[in-house]
Amino acid sequence: MRPSHRGALPTTLAALILSVLAGCSGTHHGSAVAPAAPAAAPGSPDRRPADDPATWTLPLMRYLPTDAQARTIGRARETLTRDCARRYGITLTPEPELPPLGPKNVMDWRYGIHDRGLTARRGYQVDDAQQARYDAALRARGKLPRPSPDTPVVVSGTRLPPDVLAAAGPEARKGVVAGKPVPDGGCAGEAQRTLGTATQGVSPFVARLMTASYPRSMKEPDVRRVFARWSGCMRERGFRYAAPMDANDDPAFRPGPRGVTREEIATAVADLDCREAHRVAEVWHTAETRLQNDVVAREAATLAAERRALDRTLATARRVVEGKS
Repeated sequence: MRPSHRGALPTTLAALILSVLAGCSGTHHGSAVAPAAPAAAPGSPDRRPADDPATWTLPLMRYLPTDAQARTIGRARETLTRDCARRYGITLTPEPELPPLGPKNVMDWRYGIHDRGLTARRGYQVDDAQQARYDAALRARGKLPRPSPDTPVVVSGTRLPPDVLAAAGPEARKGVVAGKPVPDGGCAGEAQRTLGTATQGVSPFVARLMTASYPRSMKEPDVRRVFARWSGCMRERGFRYAAPMDANDDPAFRPGPRGVTREEIATAVADLDCREAHRVAEVWHTAETRLQNDVVAREAATLAAERRALDRTLATARRVVEGKS
């Protein structure tokens, strides 16, 4: 799936803060690392209801924040940044959250599309009503008042694109606003240091492991065998692809002015039929779970430290959100 996230100029708190964070959302759902499904507790078996891959988990998700936890950290980051900005006479207005677009969580489309009704209507594209709501929200954001030229410096510090920094006042360009020096990395940097994370609680180490297991899993012998069966099934229906994501990522099916074509829908339906017939997602998930279990055992000490760091960040974030900091 390739959800269309059309850009909008950052005008308020959330967008300005996000501009200084490491990005975690890829257009290819298999490479996504930001978790949204509740992770299994350490030591508990990974649940795999056959009917909904969005409910599946992977071992490394135990060391990443859930979607709710990431939201708590995000709210705390915004609160701290907003409070800091007030010291410089700047009022930041939090942006409303954008409506959901695309997968429910990191597992939903990790192994391919699986919603038969949506596939029959939209092929490999996101739900059209969902896309329309998202686009309308982006347009509404674009109409919000623009911040003062000094605001980006207060929020993000002086390490800004040259054109953004050039628009600020002469003192702000030197890192001074309202007669006070701006913290390193701006108020967002100060908030990140308070929370102990610059990535909304997502450990870069865990994210790299989570990302790396995906392409590795495709090289596992049992996955390669099931891909070959899937490819043969597709060939019988007149489609030639070596692996499921080759169909998913076919350039012919990128979002465009033509909309969703009959060819895309026919390909996507055949893709789903063949993956279901050969239990591709189940085999693939089992292989990736096995690989991640090996990594968890090998990196146990480091992962335990990353989990402790996440728990400290969560504790701080909850205090901030509850007004107890």
